[in-house]
This record gives sequence, C-alpha cells and structure tokens, in this order.
Amino acid sequence: MEKVFTTEITTAKITSTITITTEITTSTTTEITSPITTTTTTAKITTAKNEQILFPVIIDNNTKWKQTAVTVAGGNERGSELNQLNLPIGFYVDNDDDSIYIADCDNHRIVRWESGAKNGEIVAGRKPGESATDVLKYPTDVILDKEKEYLIICDGGNQRVMRWSRQNSQDQQIFIPHIVCYGLAIDNNGDIYISELVKHQVRRFQQGGDTIGTVVAGGNGEGIRLNQFDRPEFIFVDEDHTVYVVDYGNSRVMKWMKNATEGIRIIPGQASDMNPSPLGRANGAIVDHMGNIYVSTTLSNQVTRWLPDAIEGTPVVGEIQMGSGPTQLKELHDLSFDRQGNIYVVDRGNNRIQKFIIDRG
Repeated sequence: MEKVFTTEITTAKITSTITITTEITTSTTTEITSPITTTTTTAKITTAKNEQILFPVIIDNNTKWKQTAVTVAGGNERGSELNQLNLPIGFYVDNDDDSIYIADCDNHRIVRWESGAKNGEIVAGRKPGESATDVLKYPTDVILDKEKEYLIICDGGNQRVMRWSRQNSQDQQIFIPHIVCYGLAIDNNGDIYISELVKHQVRRFQQGGDTIGTVVAGGNGEGIRLNQFDRPEFIFVDEDHTVYVVDYGNSRVMKWMKNATEGIRIIPGQASDMNPSPLGRANGAIVDHMGNIYVSTTLSNQVTRWLPDAIEGTPVVGEIQMGSGPTQLKELHDLSFDRQGNIYVVDRGNNRIQKFIIDRG
C-alpha cells in the first residue's frame, strides 16, 4: 500500500509540521487473549532539512517504560563544571539529533548535551570563571524557535525573555522585556507561549515580530476560579493549540481550549485549605497522543499518568522513596517525550536529567 500525505505531529514540547512521502508496510498480529492490535510500521520521512528521522511513536494508555533510567546530563553532584548541573529546571529535546538544551538555573547558563556525551557545552550565559550574572540570571526554561536558529530563553532573574543565536553567541536580543516568566512552549505555527508568574497568565506571541502577545489562559488575577491561576509554571501546547498549564499554587493542571474564556481542571487540585490535593505540588506536565497527561510532582518522586476524567494517576516511572539510584528520582521538574517515545525528566534534587526508555516488549 502506497500513501502520500501531510500530517502534523506534536511530541512533548516540540511541535513540527512535516511533509511525508512514504511507502508503508504494515503487518498486524492480534492475539485472542488481548484486545490490543500490534502494528509494525516502517516509514521514510523527509524533513525541511532533507534529514531522515524515525516515525514518532504513538503513546497511549498501555505504553510502558523501562524502570531503570539512563542519565543523559549531569549526575556528577552539584557544581559548575561541564559535566555537572546546578539545580536545573526546564529543558528542550531537539528531535533532529536527540541533543537536549537545559536551563541550568543556579549556574546562570544554558547547556547543550549531545546524545551520549559525558560533558555539556555552554551555549548561552555564564562561561567558566565569570562571576557576573547580568547576561543570564536564574534561567528557568529554554526552547528553540521554529527554524531552530535561535534559543528562546526565560531569563527569570532578569525578568525578560531572550533570543540567542545558535550560530553567533554575540547575537543576543531581548525578545520580551519586563516579564516575570517561567515556562515556554511553541506550537506548530511557530508561535511562542510564555507563562507569567506574577500576572498569573499565559500569553501567546505570534511568529513574525509580535512583542505584545495575546492572553490565551488566565489573566484574571490570582485565584482558584476556572479563569484564574496561582503562579502558572510549565506549559504544554498540543496540535489543536490547546494549552495545558501547571497551576502550581493551586496544585492542579488546567486545560484551556483555543479561544476559551476559562479552563477545565483536568487533574484534581486543592480548592481550599480544607480540601488537600492528592496530587501534591505539580511541576511539569506533558500530554500524549490519546490525551493522557503525565505529571511530575515534588512530593511523589514519580511521574504519573492521568487518563481523561481520572480521579487519580498511575505511576509510570520512579519510586515512592526518593533517592539517587537509577530507578529513583528526587524533586522532579520539567518533562518531555522524544520522537521515539522515551520520557526525559529533570531530576532536580540529583542535578541530572534522566531518560526512561520506552519498553517495546
């Protein structure tokens, strides 16, 4: 069977539009004892850069991951050497080459770790021996723009968002000034989404020079109502431009459909002091192809999967007991999938990034 088609694929924080010309050979095997149909697909994808990549894995309710993680950045105690991290917060997976860009917060820098590397490379911010923090100060998140020419950096300590050239480190521009930002996301149009802690809102900045932005979630002051936030942190945008927001102060994850005037609480949160949340303090959230939400919290030391309309989540990686072992986590923050369905977790308490490989067995 031959097909030529165009599709949009959203994986974690990375949304890309690609044209696919492919021959697909599909073999399907169904066991009588299981309702699950296993499909093996081989596809050839040509990107805008004429690079060939694997077809993204579809992640659903039944997807599992190996419980022993691989450390892909840091893990050499807290420090400022090139093989160390110092309280990382947000990060971005570049699916072109599986490298990761990390907001190494307390080192005031952005570091890039190639796949399999033992050391990171400083691509923005403080260099070894420098003491000044006016270049970057406590960065909390980083993404690449649609053309992957610039780093977009939430420079939290300086209350601004920066555009930083990947080719020329001297090409530094203030993209959005006077903004207390925290999390970043990009949609399939190349529009940038920024969460604002103090204004309790998320703004979208359209590609092509928009520096004013449009409020797409929150913007009604601090509070617990469905049209409010209390310190929104990390955000995720799907292919329909629905915005998922980690409402940190309210211990909940909110879903804002495109053009909505209020959000939907998709993961239970704390509505008052008399109603403690079973979620704890949520930090990161990502969404799979079936609409399931994966959440990291400061209390559980685990990543949990929440099916639509679920009243509780199911752990998928990590142990209840915090620790520094390969199956353990401590003080989780940002999350991401890569194109192969692996989960990356900021293991902030251990100053490392952990990769849990998808279990294809």
